[in-house]
Amino acid sequence: MSGLSIVPFQGSGAITKRKNNTSSAVDNMNEMSKSINFSFCRYGHVEEAKEEEPRATPRKSKFPEKENKKSPTKSVRFNNNNLTDISGLKETLFAHNVEPLKVQWLDLSFNELTIIDPVLLDLENLQILYLHGNQIKDLKEIEKLQRLKNLRRLTLHGNPVEKEKNYKQYVVSMFPNLLKLDFSSITKADTRTAETWNKIQNKSPKKPKAKDDED
Repeated sequence: MSGLSIVPFQGSGAITKRKNNTSSAVDNMNEMSKSINFSFCRYGHVEEAKEEEPRATPRKSKFPEKENKKSPTKSVRFNNNNLTDISGLKETLFAHNVEPLKVQWLDLSFNELTIIDPVLLDLENLQILYLHGNQIKDLKEIEKLQRLKNLRRLTLHGNPVEKEKNYKQYVVSMFPNLLKLDFSSITKADTRTAETWNKIQNKSPKKPKAKDDED
């Protein structure tokens, strides 16, 4: 599978209109929390990782003083595999002593996923979900993720669904608490456009008035 899952660098001089404490915390999550890494392993199913040792993560934390070896693992990486099925994700996490409800960052980018598996909805505290570079075609699949109330960053670019008309407006209108979509910050203008688009889509045609009975 070609391609790398890379988060674009933002220099210290970058200005973000929607910058707030929540956004900063989400952006730094993968630096501050423990991570389990099964990227580039050629897995077709997540269960294949049950008996495997995670890959070593070469990048050191920017916040070593905040690291705690006993702290729960919050970041999970399965990017750049050949995954078509992730239904066994929870069992695989348990096999590595990872509590699914503690997971806040999940990278499934550059795989062969075609649907949003229900197992993702059990990760109730998920804040970052990378799904770019997969094979999701139907926007209705994305609607399933609305149950993830803590989701703040989502990537879907590189999926066939990205080519759907009004793709961005559709996704932004579905996730009012989303801060970033496809690595780009969601601006107030984006939100207003999505709200307007949503109102137009949901505007039902006026029913004809009933004629008074003249008899």
